[in-house]
Amino acid sequence: MKKIYYSLILFFAVASFAVAQQVPTWRWDEAPRDVLLEKGADTIKMLLSTTDENAMLNVVKQPGTEIDILRLKMFAYKRLGTHGSVKAVPVLIEKLDIEKEGFYARYALEMIPGDEVDLALIESLKNLKRPDAVAGVLKTLGVREEYLLPGKQRNVAAKAAEAAKGYLADGYAPIRQSAAYCFALNGGDAAVEFFVNPKIDAELADSGFLLAEKFLKKGEKDKVLKIYDALAAAEIRPYQKEAAVLAGILVKGNDGIPVFVQQFASEVPREFSISLKASRELPPGLPVTKTLIEQFGKQTDSFRKSLIVRTLGERCDKESLTVSRPFVADLVKTGDAKVKLAAIHSLKKIGDASVLPVLLAAANSGDEVIAVAANDVLGSLPGKEVDAAIVGLLEKGDAKTKAAAIKLIEDRRITSAYPQLNAAMKDENAEVRQAALKAIGQTATFSDFPMLLNLLVQAKAEEVEGVLVVLKSAGTRMPQADVADAIAKRFDGVSTEAKINLLELLKEIGGIKALEIVEKTAWGNDADLQDKATALLGAWPPGQEADLARLAQVCKKLATEDGRYKSRGLRGYIRLARQFNMPEEHRLAICEDALKLSDRLDDKKLIIDVYSRWPSLTMLDKAVKYLDDAELKEAACDAAVKIAEKLQGKDKKIVDAMNKVLAVSGNNAVKDKAKIILTKQ
Repeated sequence: MKKIYYSLILFFAVASFAVAQQVPTWRWDEAPRDVLLEKGADTIKMLLSTTDENAMLNVVKQPGTEIDILRLKMFAYKRLGTHGSVKAVPVLIEKLDIEKEGFYARYALEMIPGDEVDLALIESLKNLKRPDAVAGVLKTLGVREEYLLPGKQRNVAAKAAEAAKGYLADGYAPIRQSAAYCFALNGGDAAVEFFVNPKIDAELADSGFLLAEKFLKKGEKDKVLKIYDALAAAEIRPYQKEAAVLAGILVKGNDGIPVFVQQFASEVPREFSISLKASRELPPGLPVTKTLIEQFGKQTDSFRKSLIVRTLGERCDKESLTVSRPFVADLVKTGDAKVKLAAIHSLKKIGDASVLPVLLAAANSGDEVIAVAANDVLGSLPGKEVDAAIVGLLEKGDAKTKAAAIKLIEDRRITSAYPQLNAAMKDENAEVRQAALKAIGQTATFSDFPMLLNLLVQAKAEEVEGVLVVLKSAGTRMPQADVADAIAKRFDGVSTEAKINLLELLKEIGGIKALEIVEKTAWGNDADLQDKATALLGAWPPGQEADLARLAQVCKKLATEDGRYKSRGLRGYIRLARQFNMPEEHRLAICEDALKLSDRLDDKKLIIDVYSRWPSLTMLDKAVKYLDDAELKEAACDAAVKIAEKLQGKDKKIVDAMNKVLAVSGNNAVKDKAKIILTKQ
């Protein structure tokens, strides 16, 4: 028995080893169709990784065009385009007439180098039955010329052109189009003679453009112009004619100006637009720019005039600007509404300091649309010369001009203008003074800040609010600690009222340094300053985590004192937990401390409410803890229900909490909500 047992063990061990070591009975370059399909994912992985042309060809040779085998063939054809050689050509040629495979076979043939490929494609035209296959092969012969070896003359180009020539009059449009494409790219001078035929139709015209571009790269402009002129005269689609006219003008350069002048005179909008496009693309210099100005004077329609003005704004070369800039600037003063708006728009690109007076006049014209456009340009004109010209207006302009210039200084943030703005603060005109104050907030640097503080210290009661806005605007752009130090130094020797204003500014600036100064004041001897400082602590803005920790320490310290401001400190401490983002453990710690420090029921209820504002299962546990507290149970019930409403999902803690709420609450509305929550658990 033992012998039989050990024999069986040995048999299974040997059999397992044999299976593990079994070598496949096929290779990828010989795998049959059923194996390729069965191992579809592995076949695709192989095709994407292998460079074995035989393995790719084996897939391509498989019969059928069903979706499963066609998908594998698609990968094989794609890889043959990258790794195939002349060896693959006969197999690929055989596939051209198969409806679902021909396209993929042509893709591979387009990519494989060598004249043998072209010759095989030309020969295949004799045997193809499907019209779409013929069109595809002709297209492939053109693609190989256009993309495979750009700039090189291939030996078979003449043969490809000859083959395509026979299909140029074919009755099937796709064949005719593909033949024209192939002929244009391979036909050379013979193709030029074909495409200058005035009877050329719209189906073939696009290939004429390709032919022109090919000769343009060679520098043979006479042939290019011959083609474009013929296309412009042919009975083809309007957009094709327009493209031919435009291309001809651009090839001629300044010699094409007479042609685009004719287009300006046309009543057809599309033809008029050709002249505008040409004006933008023709070489820089005076000839085109002067022609545009001349044509502006010949137009009667204000819309067309505005288009010419906008086109002048596109010609930014130095020569053109000598005539276009003053011409366009003058139109801001004299043109109608459409022309004015176009002129202002153009000055955004071609304007300089010289156009400021007309733009300022437009900005104050009373026409809202014109004013908005002018202000937009005034705010964006580049250059230090423009900045200097704007600042200079403060010294010689009237009140209206000064106010406008100050607004520009603010918008452009011209920091060098602080002395002039400071002087404008003493202007006799109230509008100028107010504008200067506001602009200082946007332009002052830290070196100017001590002088700004003087404004606050010296401000009258009705001016304080406005000055604080300016100082906040300036101070929040500067380093927090440095600004706080500068404010602290200004406390010496000023009135209590001024110090109160400085404290208010510290709150607006924020940061630990400012907080330390306010804290120090809160523990000082001046009752008025103490009152202001403690009030500010309760309204301190959120900041960095370190600021929050420091603020919590200050408020807690104030809440532990039995003095006048204990309640204010406690409320400030509770506010941190209620309103500020912080880790949950910090929030819970503040709540626990605050409950110990509070002796008023209203404060305790505020603390319980914190739990519902920041819902979690932990916060639910904290609320449940107070369900047995006679004073706080209703507040705790309300908090527990609010937390449960906000929490997603089901949890035993929610069920237990709601059951307890039902047991202890005397508020029917709260109990009804608890019942609804339980139905969802």
